[in-house]
Amino acid sequence: MFRVSQFIQEIANPTPLAPKREPTGPVVIWNLIRRCNLTCKHCYSLSADVDFAGELSTGVMDDLKRFGVPVLILSGGEPLLRSDIFKISHRAKEMGFYVGLSTNGTLIGERIIAAVAAVGYDYVGISLD
Repeated sequence: MFRVSQFIQEIANPTPLAPKREPTGPVVIWNLIRRCNLTCKHCYSLSADVDFAGELSTGVMDDLKRFGVPVLILSGGEPLLRSDIFKISHRAKEMGFYVGLSTNGTLIGERIIAAVAAVGYDYVGISLD
């Protein structure tokens, strides 16, 4: 992922390279939902704006924690279309995960941005496709 704001900041104020990190476990990108409100041709997912059967339950987070996963990035489809996205997010934060949200950003309005802020995600990525 290319972080434009971080790149621009580095150009303006270069910093030394950080020491190499040794992660305690794998970073997991959990495609919470296959449904998406867009149909981008470049997307690797066969998504559409319909419900799909067989989405993973929140019980998977207990397994991830047991396996030593430190980072959980909630993605999709469009994760903001999942009705329990904020419940999942709060629980992930309570469990001690570093929690990211990866969204296409089209659903973010005043109500959604307030809910996003209330979660206190460690990272929010909005795709500019």
